[in-house]
Amino acid sequence: MSVHGSKGRRARVIAVARTCAVVLALVLAGSSPAPAAAATTTPGTSYSVGLFNPADGRWYLRDAAGGTTALVFGGEGGVPLAGDWDGDGVDTPGVYRPDEGRLVVRNGPEPISLVYPMPAGGQPVVADTNGDGRDTVSLGRFGRLYVMDGLGGGPEALNGRDPLPIGLPRGTEQLVAGDFDGDGVDEIAAVHHGTVEVVGPGRSALLGYVGSDLAVAGDWNGDGIETLGAYDAWHSRFVLFGADGSTPAEVEYGSAGMLPVAGRFEGLGGGDEPPAHRAGVPALAEGDRGPLVAALQRELARHNLYRGSIDGEFDSATAFAVVTFHKVMGLERTFAWEEADSVLMENFGLPPLPERPDEPDRLEVDIGRQVMFLFKDGVVTEIVPISSGGTYKYYSVRQGAWVWAGTPRGDYTLFRHSLGWQCDPLTGWCIYNAWNFTPYYALHGYLSVPAYPASHGCVRIPTWESDYLEDHLYLGLPIHLWDEYPVEEG
Repeated sequence: MSVHGSKGRRARVIAVARTCAVVLALVLAGSSPAPAAAATTTPGTSYSVGLFNPADGRWYLRDAAGGTTALVFGGEGGVPLAGDWDGDGVDTPGVYRPDEGRLVVRNGPEPISLVYPMPAGGQPVVADTNGDGRDTVSLGRFGRLYVMDGLGGGPEALNGRDPLPIGLPRGTEQLVAGDFDGDGVDEIAAVHHGTVEVVGPGRSALLGYVGSDLAVAGDWNGDGIETLGAYDAWHSRFVLFGADGSTPAEVEYGSAGMLPVAGRFEGLGGGDEPPAHRAGVPALAEGDRGPLVAALQRELARHNLYRGSIDGEFDSATAFAVVTFHKVMGLERTFAWEEADSVLMENFGLPPLPERPDEPDRLEVDIGRQVMFLFKDGVVTEIVPISSGGTYKYYSVRQGAWVWAGTPRGDYTLFRHSLGWQCDPLTGWCIYNAWNFTPYYALHGYLSVPAYPASHGCVRIPTWESDYLEDHLYLGLPIHLWDEYPVEEG
């Protein structure tokens, strides 16, 4: 069963090997009673994948034989779910509307819908938490998981195996569930910072890593054990792993902007046309919103260009990530995403950077491209837009003379830090979270960070980037400033 969410590093999924499933079973055995009844899921019943297009409410459910069942159910703003609501062995759609606080499920292939009240503003997850063969929807809210063994009961009606809320890891982006140990009862896992971890008292077990991809779970090979899968929303591709650690299966399906589900979709017909397959997203600009923007945000985050929320809002943080992509690629420095950029993203790579094995943690400021690279353990972990000295002449009140607005080049270290806004009483200029690398020049947040050199000499970055870097910079960190690192010949 599956549901989705969002941000991380380079996407990859670690398969849950059969030995890991045994270990997981031992971890869970001490805290969970035996299921009340045998679950419907049995070895030999394979899961498959599906997609929901929030733009038009259309579902595409792919059965294990490759057939597609298309139907319309729900629309924009709903979180797509798939579950066996009536215990007949077939998964059908459901939609949780977090803004309205309600769950709508559909039983069977016919358009028969049932509506249940649910708390608003939650992270839903489909799971059979008591082993009775019927899926229900549990909710994560405000850092806690409320396990529900009946549909629509709400936290006040909890009566299942876990009557008390379960604490979720900080930064939980998504919940995913499955019978990961083959005991007939689903476990619920949290996806946080790309890591997938089973939650609950005494149940912590790492299932894998999905990075910025969306997690799904299912028994992909019919062996009775459910394992992880990941949906790469940019390339419209599922990667599915078996419990035996076998080579993952890849399924190209759908287009960017669609949201994934997983389940047993046999019995739904399977005679419809599959969705058109396309990688990448069309042209987008500030003010746009929706799943296409979320897909772009995930891809920018995958390449360390974006550090904001995967919220589907093309805001300033998204626009600056786009212009940073353009800077690194040597393109026109615009803040809007062009359709041709999706093709260029396939060839995204870092420019030549200095090798400094004695400085695995450092900052490299590429003044030519107007970007900064943060290295940690010898690897680039973030690419941040900057605006350096504008190479123009201005009158310095403090010096009482006309001076050039230039940024010093060379090798320095961060030696002084001022937290928050600091304003010069003489000039009235204010800078944010300043990290000085000389007595007069600093790396700092600023309200205006154009795509070209514009400062009096400091290295400007957006204020939200400055907030993010607070946990990654420290006094004594080396910082190197240069115009463009040369490519060595042959």
